[in-house]
Amino acid sequence: MSRVGKIARRTFLFGSAAIVGGVAFGYVMYKRPAANPLLEVLGEGEAALTPYVRIDAEGITLITPRGDKGQGVYHVQAVLIAEELDVDLDQIKVDPGPPSAAYYNTALSGEAVPFASTDDGFMAETLRGVMDAPMKFLGMQVTGGSTTVPDGWEKLRVAGGPWRARRLRRRRRRRRGGLTRPRSRPNVAGLSCPMAAR
Repeated sequence: MSRVGKIARRTFLFGSAAIVGGVAFGYVMYKRPAANPLLEVLGEGEAALTPYVRIDAEGITLITPRGDKGQGVYHVQAVLIAEELDVDLDQIKVDPGPPSAAYYNTALSGEAVPFASTDDGFMAETLRGVMDAPMKFLGMQVTGGSTTVPDGWEKLRVAGGPWRARRLRRRRRRRRGGLTRPRSRPNVAGLSCPMAAR
């Protein structure tokens, strides 16, 4: 084979390896969760469930990184987290929180694709995932497009769900008479902060 053919084949192999490596690295970086900005400012006796929920002796604080322009999205998000944590709505305080890449808007990128929002086909979901990557890498903490509630829906469910499940397990054990000494210290609203919290 000629020298030009070997160089072209070698170049093709190296180029292909670089592209595959770049895609794999990008995928790993995309799937890696963003750092929780609340962990940097936690005080004694405080816990941060996720970047969206902080619990301390004064109560439960919901971090709502989107601006409320009169639509009532602060209230809707407070209702969502109160329901998940199984507490009264008046125990939830709302705080806009610090700017952070952890609060990027996932719903806004999903609305940018040329498919109906009800289309769950392979192509629509793939394109939504592709559009979501730049939003995450750039940390696009954007308010707009009526996306605050769709963006926060799953995030707030994930934030409160494990704590609600934990409380339900403790209630069942209490009813059965098998509740032993808790492994965490009690805190506000019947919730408890893990000992790992500061």
